[in-house]
Amino acid sequence: MTQPPAIAILAYPGALQSAVLGLMDVLGYANRDGRDAFRLDVLEAFSPEPDRYAAVILPPSLGGVHPEDVPDLPGFLERQHRNGAVVCSACTGLTFVAAAGLAGGRKVTTHWGLEQRLAAAYPDLCLDTDRLLIEYGDLITAGGLMAWVDLALALIERFLGYAAAVETARHFIVDFRRRDQRRFRRFLPELRHGDAAVLKTQHYLEQRAQGRVTVVDMASASGLSGRSFLRRFKAATGLAPKHYLQELRIERARDLLIDTELNVAEICYKTGYSDPPSFVRLFTRLSGLTPGAFREQYRREGQRQDP
Repeated sequence: MTQPPAIAILAYPGALQSAVLGLMDVLGYANRDGRDAFRLDVLEAFSPEPDRYAAVILPPSLGGVHPEDVPDLPGFLERQHRNGAVVCSACTGLTFVAAAGLAGGRKVTTHWGLEQRLAAAYPDLCLDTDRLLIEYGDLITAGGLMAWVDLALALIERFLGYAAAVETARHFIVDFRRRDQRRFRRFLPELRHGDAAVLKTQHYLEQRAQGRVTVVDMASASGLSGRSFLRRFKAATGLAPKHYLQELRIERARDLLIDTELNVAEICYKTGYSDPPSFVRLFTRLSGLTPGAFREQYRREGQRQDP
């Protein structure tokens, strides 16, 4: 019998206990009534040979956090990420993500009051503290002390679906900021297929999809020969490398259409394409709507659901 995926809440020294317990309550409620969609663990120690988790969560803390005080934690995160876990942080938890080197030049968020301190300690960290939640296939970061609630709802949507996330938000009477169904068609790639070489390429693409990337580059990142890479990538992800890259880029384009006022040409260039008409045709084929229609429908849905 296949075991359900496991989610770990990392109760590191100084972690906000109300957040640890709250994450247990919110995630546990969503997983109730025999759904058994995931197992929920709370970890206070970080073994060099840990269980494999589908997601690991770094709650916030009231005080500052210092990776040197929890020396096993950055390595634990790196190993979990390498094995396909989605690494998640709220507020100060981002410090451990930075120490483990998992951001990879991508935009991440935390509490605005930590921005200068983290930027000084980790100059390569790309912070966007205007955003409450920034989500990638392998990494989710959330802003302030209470943003663990938004993080929990994002994970519920990912593992149990949109309806379960909405119902959980209603039960706890909290605002589901993604309640307007941010994506009408989501691309959430499988990361727990067990092929380490393919996963290495997926992590490579998460960080570099917006640049010029070829199938040769992907094979090189995997360490496999070209023919072996093509075969194993398709077996693990269900998609040919080129189609996978297209899906990843169009998913980023959906986010930009929702979260920014950039025009379609600007979004085209930011997602790794150089020909706006071709980008529009691809977006329309994969999303069922033109970029302009997607943005307009999203806004109508949001207005309809606002009280």
